[in-house]
Amino acid sequence: MNTPTTLPPPVAMISPTGVPVRVVETNGLLHRVLTPCGNEVYLADGTPLYGVQVVLDPGHGGSADPGARAPTGLSEDDLNLKVVQATADVLGERGVSVVLTRTGDYTSPLSVRAALADALGADLMLSIHHNAPTQGSASQPGIEVFYQSGSPESKRLGGLAWEYAMEALAAFDINWVAAADAGVMTVLNTRGIDAYGIIRHPDTVTALIELGYISNRAEAELFATPEYVTAASTALADAITAYLETDQGGGGYVTGRVFDPLPGVSRSVCVDPPLRGQPSPSLSRAWVE
Repeated sequence: MNTPTTLPPPVAMISPTGVPVRVVETNGLLHRVLTPCGNEVYLADGTPLYGVQVVLDPGHGGSADPGARAPTGLSEDDLNLKVVQATADVLGERGVSVVLTRTGDYTSPLSVRAALADALGADLMLSIHHNAPTQGSASQPGIEVFYQSGSPESKRLGGLAWEYAMEALAAFDINWVAAADAGVMTVLNTRGIDAYGIIRHPDTVTALIELGYISNRAEAELFATPEYVTAASTALADAITAYLETDQGGGGYVTGRVFDPLPGVSRSVCVDPPLRGQPSPSLSRAWVE
């Protein structure tokens, strides 16, 4: 006689509207979860998640935190999400399980995103951004990658992301811009700790990549093309695959910066997306396996 298998409580869920949320407690069929804004609510249905290999974080999001804006009108948060969705699709085709921290145009504090990655026990999290303000002219992309100080694995992830992205984007013949010290680095604040919250908060191995300058018109026009999204997403998926499956090191390492960024978005201005009801057309598939 076969004994029914009892699954442990999920560590996270995809809500009926496609939003990833961390599970705080499960009582029977009822789950107490943290919303993208960090509020506690109860969900009775959704797709349970017990773990994942990769978490992808589309930087910024929502009217409270749109990120940079291109001279063409392109918004950074929308572009970040588009590249992340495409990267998740490539990884999913390779059998790598992926969860996104954000699946639509809504805001989520960095601490909530980090806690989701930690709860899922991810092997890595990569946060994807596009930079501003515009820097000086350069002969190659001004890609910057920030990694966790004191973490050799975060440094390796960052170096791989930089190496693969540089090779892919350098194939586009446009007027690039770059900071004089662009590369793979730590960024510490004046107290000597990691300056960026998405790097500082998670225990998960994490790196943040700025794929170029959305504030530079030539780059913004490129970023709006399907060719760019395909090139960038394939390069990032290749870097992640190399991190997971090889001992390959990366490149592009430079001396770190000291910088005190402005505080991230606060919960007081955060508006949660719907978690129940019909999925919104603006929300992507949050989970790929």
